[in-house]
Formats: sequence, C-alpha cells, structure tokens
Amino acid sequence: MVKVLIIEDEDHHGAYVKNVIERKYPCDWARDGIEAKRMLSDNKYDIVIYDLLLPGISGKDLIHFTREEVDPNIVNIVITAYEEEWPPIESTSENIFYYMKKGTFKPAELLKVMDNAAELRKLRLKEATHIRNIIASEKFVSTGKLAVSIAHEINNPLQSMVAITDIIKQKIATMKNADTIQRDFDIIEKSVERIKGVIKQLTDLHSIDHKLAVTIGMCTIVEKVVSFIRPVAKEKHVFISMRDTGSNVKTYISESQFFHLLLTLFLDLLDTGSETIDITTKKEKGYAVLEIRTVINGTDPDSPPSPLMGMIITDLEISKSIIDQYNGIISFCEQNHTLIISIKLPEIVETTENEITVSH
Repeated sequence: MVKVLIIEDEDHHGAYVKNVIERKYPCDWARDGIEAKRMLSDNKYDIVIYDLLLPGISGKDLIHFTREEVDPNIVNIVITAYEEEWPPIESTSENIFYYMKKGTFKPAELLKVMDNAAELRKLRLKEATHIRNIIASEKFVSTGKLAVSIAHEINNPLQSMVAITDIIKQKIATMKNADTIQRDFDIIEKSVERIKGVIKQLTDLHSIDHKLAVTIGMCTIVEKVVSFIRPVAKEKHVFISMRDTGSNVKTYISESQFFHLLLTLFLDLLDTGSETIDITTKKEKGYAVLEIRTVINGTDPDSPPSPLMGMIITDLEISKSIIDQYNGIISFCEQNHTLIISIKLPEIVETTENEITVSH
C-alpha cells in the first residue's frame, strides 16, 4: 500500500489535503520541518508532499534530505503559496515530480497527481531492484556498474515527463488550469536538459583529455566525483562524508584525467565492504590536499587484510604516475584496518587577473 507524508504547518490547508488524499491513500501529517525530518527517518513513505515555508527546517532542505539521506526513489510533490521561494523550473534539479500552488486545484486534480505519483513510485522501486541485481553481478566493470547505477538520473525525469504529459492531457480535455500548461512544458524541457547532462558525463569518461590542464578548486572536482558515485554508494549502503577546510584551494591539472583517476579509486573503495568513506579537502603547506579514510574489512584487528587491497594499491601506483606529472604527491597506508590515502597537488595562487603562481 502506498503511504503518503504531508508536511504542512497551516492547519486549514493541511487538513484539506489530508482529507482529500485519505480517500485513496493512507497518510501522515507533520506540522513543522523538525517533526517531518524525524518522521522521514523513522518511517517508510512512498510519496511526500512539502510546503516550502516551514518552521524549523525549510521544505527545500527537507527535499534535499529526503533525496540524499532517506530514499532517492521517494516521489516528491510541492504544494506552496509562495512559488517565488523556489520557482518550479528550478526545482527539477531536486527531482520534484509535481509542483502545485495552494488554492488553485480541486480534489480531483490532486487525486490524479497522487495516482500518477503512485505509479511512478512502483516503477522506481522495480527499477531499484533491477539495479541492485545488476550491481551484484561480477560481469560489470566499474564504469559499467556506474552507468547502470546512475540510470535513475535518466529514468526519473523520463518517468516524470510521462506522468506530467498525462496531467497536461487532462487539463486540455477539461480546460481547467490551462494557464499552468506552459509551466508543465517548461519542466519537461528542463528534464530533457538534465538527461543530456547525465549522458554527457558518461560519454566524457571515455574521452579523457590528458593535455588540457586547468586551474580548478580541489573541493570542486571532488564534489563532482562524489555526486557521480552517490547512487552506487547508496545501493551498497556506504555513507560518504565530505568536508572542505581549505576554502576550495585551487590546483592545476587536467580535470577529466583527475576526475577519472578519482572515480576509479572511489569505485574500488566502494567494493571493499566498508560502511563509511570520509573525505577531507584542505590546504597544507602550499598544497591542495585530498585525504580519504575508510575502514577496510571491519574493525577487528585480528581479521585478515582485505583481498581487494591489492587491486587498490595497483590503482594507486598507476595514479602516482599521473600525479607525478603535476609535481604532486600520493601516499597511502593502512593503520588498524583503516586505509588512509593522501593526494597532494601544488596550490595555485592567483596574484593578478592574468598571472598565477605555482607553490611547488
């Protein structure tokens, strides 16, 4: 049975939405952001409806929390009186299925949106099971697993586009809320752009430019890699934490080459069985530094070394030859089953508009 959570601080509107939805679907009601976060953490929901302006935690932050920490396959719907707080066209980046304005819809339209959301949830759960089965197969190399794992980044907007098209058809047939049809088309167009971006990321992995070096923040490129692998980590139940203490210190390297180097390394680490990967970017004595810590094969000091350590060390040796080209340093050690990897690249200091200084 599909279960719904309504997050709404206005009693009158919350009661109205709950009464309509309960005609077909069981639902809970959270009256502020803090209560909503607790309920999302303690219960399993299929569809979540958010107001944007909430006491405690904003609806926008809750949507981000749901996608990153709870379940990326939950179907998210926004119902708000203040569209200017987060325009519908911008919300597509957070995988919002549908966006409604308070006071502009009738019960039948809300139930139609809920029916489409319920069907979308079933499709996503079926797809997630299929992805888990493929990832478990040893037939896929790392980049193949990655491509399959981020398939939801393509399929989710595709599925949403189909559902929104169905809603548009209903609006045309009844000529109700016709003024919002253009907005729906704008969301579909934005979804297409999102799909194109994901496909470009995948194809770029196979067209690495080893010569085109650029000045880039260490934190910036690491964030891109982490964003790319989070779906894989989610499926493997690995928590990735990341912090930057160096104000995104800049270095000089081929972005595509370094991206691929880090991607390969992180995919190896995800295969070790570790539950956490801790990432820190920082500035240290003229270097832009990336430090990675992960527990290999549990915390028992008597357990044998992970059989995957050999593969990781081999990849690190290959990485060393690349880092050497940029006068960088890569080192790694294992202490009490904690693997510590450090990558240092010379810091770039921009002294004037047209001049840069390399620290090493």
